Amino acid sequence: MRFFITSILLGTTAVILSLSGCAKQPEPLRHTFNCNSDFYSLKSAQCVNFDRLLDDVEHYPVIFVGDHHDSAEVHRFAGSLIWRLHKKGYRVFVANEWFTPQDNALLEEYAASRFDDANFSKKIGWKKRTSYRLSSFLPIYHAAQKSRAGLFGINMSRSTRKKISDGNISDMSMEEANLYSSLDMNATAHKELLSRFFTHCHFRKNSETDEECLSRMYRVQVAWDTRMAAESAGLASRLLKSPKDKLIVFVGAFHLSYGLGVNMRFSRLSNLPFVTILPAEKPLESIDVGESDFLFLYKRSTLGSSASKKE
Repeated sequence: MRFFITSILLGTTAVILSLSGCAKQPEPLRHTFNCNSDFYSLKSAQCVNFDRLLDDVEHYPVIFVGDHHDSAEVHRFAGSLIWRLHKKGYRVFVANEWFTPQDNALLEEYAASRFDDANFSKKIGWKKRTSYRLSSFLPIYHAAQKSRAGLFGINMSRSTRKKISDGNISDMSMEEANLYSSLDMNATAHKELLSRFFTHCHFRKNSETDEECLSRMYRVQVAWDTRMAAESAGLASRLLKSPKDKLIVFVGAFHLSYGLGVNMRFSRLSNLPFVTILPAEKPLESIDVGESDFLFLYKRSTLGSSASKKE
């Protein structure tokens, strides 16, 4: 009798799997909209203004804000968010992808306006870090100065990224080795999200196969997100002492898309509630459900498109 029942179950399962393999996969759920406002809430499925956005996000101690690095409009929005939260009585701390924790002493001096932008650019070695103009990001840093916000780095150094890429544990510090050994490489949705960008190998090593190269590239991306999440969680634990404290984590938008990057890994380390705001360039007619909590909708200007040029 048991054999008979088992045979029926196995046969039914085979039929279901066969039919599901032939069935057309469902299209992703999408929000379709036409916003005259600059913001859209995927939580309430409606266009909102800046005041409503503030009302909605101020209940969260941690606010992840995605960046389009070449968009001055996004940087002006991030600066305005810092300033307006300050005006509402919040003490704001800003964690930034462009810097590492080793830069924090220098960032503290700059946030306190102890030297000007030109000296900051030289001291921090901005032009060696990126091809994007510092002037494009100044609305963020000036807002931090005006509101006396803390400014912190959360990225890992280029040397650490190289060691993670090489996978040579003997050359790593204990901290780097612990990061390397703790990497979760099995988030399927995250792999699929990145797959269209990892279609071919960059800088293949001698005798390295495509599969080995792509695996190495993905490992670095996971390490990148993991380190920024850990640094953000550490800052949140150390700095957020009252309901009037806010941590804004400002990183590239792709590190936050669909809640699969820094924000997902942050949630594994901290039980603090957080919200995610991503930028989206107009015109935009729809967006996938779950891509973010809120969107900042902007139209790129000539100034914004020049943000990638060297100063």
